[in-house]
Amino acid sequence: MNWVSRRALTCAGIVFCMIMPAVLIAGGPIGRASAETSASWTIGLYIDADNDFDTYWEGLSLLYLQDIPASSEVNIVAFVDRMAYEGTEIWEIEGSNAQIVETLPEMNFGDGATLSWMISETSTRYPSDHLLIDLWDHGSAWNGFCGDYTSDDWIYLDELKSAIVDAGAYIDILSCDACSMSSVETLYTVSLTGLVDIVVASLETVAGDGFPYDFMFTPVALDPTRTPDQVASDMIDGWAQYYDPQSQYFYATLGAVSLSSFAQSMSTVDAWCDAIAANLDAYYRAYKSALRDTYSVFYTKYQVDMVDLGNQLLANPEITDTALRALTQDMITAVEDAVLYLDNAPNTMMCGGITLWWGTTVDWRSWSSVYAGLDFPAYTGWYDFLVDYNS
Repeated sequence: MNWVSRRALTCAGIVFCMIMPAVLIAGGPIGRASAETSASWTIGLYIDADNDFDTYWEGLSLLYLQDIPASSEVNIVAFVDRMAYEGTEIWEIEGSNAQIVETLPEMNFGDGATLSWMISETSTRYPSDHLLIDLWDHGSAWNGFCGDYTSDDWIYLDELKSAIVDAGAYIDILSCDACSMSSVETLYTVSLTGLVDIVVASLETVAGDGFPYDFMFTPVALDPTRTPDQVASDMIDGWAQYYDPQSQYFYATLGAVSLSSFAQSMSTVDAWCDAIAANLDAYYRAYKSALRDTYSVFYTKYQVDMVDLGNQLLANPEITDTALRALTQDMITAVEDAVLYLDNAPNTMMCGGITLWWGTTVDWRSWSSVYAGLDFPAYTGWYDFLVDYNS
């Protein structure tokens, strides 16, 4: 699959050249999509291509999906909004056979209500023992995902939470084929729904070729009895199979996070945030030094890896407060325990799979008002700490 690049990394200012092959699409009636019988798994993809990713759906992602062996026990369905075509399409993929089985009026894929509808429709039309929902488009950590150019809209975290709750369907795996969505702010918001078991996402820019769906989902197509934990592991293994041999993706990383473990650890993270804030006057310069040396997301400096941040704090001899040091180690352990599986490239080996916003300078001035309204900073007081840090 090295012959084509799936995405232009517009957020990073990098553009990959792309050769668009022909896609063989089987014709089918335009009617109401549905599965005939209940299956073991349903993989539902929310494809927001009503933007500069328009050509990448048929140009690569669909090709990957068509390389997954057909299985009567695994439904693969995609709800697609594209820039070049009016309306919304529902695709069914069974091996090499891909059909548009229903067309609907134009929808706003940058609206959480549309995502909620998609989750509900997927779980109802394609009943199965396990449900995977994949979010496909741009992503920006806690600042949202899925931009719809036609509607000039973007899904924020409060909309994501409402979308999941309103749909009411239990999601075994919520995966994000979108940049930097494995942030503590995103994970905490999703955990509040009580309706998601595992999140598969990257703390970094998702590399140009996107998710290698064939490598990720062939194991469950061949063995539909695989559990959510096993499928999450397959996804990380498939990612590693594709990206690890390619040195140009020096920043590639992907992890699977258990939200139950994450939720249980939130009291530890909260206590750590309180201790960081309580020691600001004593350790401001030490914090600044640790922040400078901590791994930050490729295209910006506002999102830092929590495990590496903790290790940088512990490595600083100026930080002598025993309670703060103990809580920092506890925070590191909590994050590592929540991350079930992780694959890092050589340049991300210090990363633990979850990031935290430590907004400074221009980033802070631009985004502090948005950040203030999120669930995580409200619960932990992290926003108030950042106000003090930046003043």
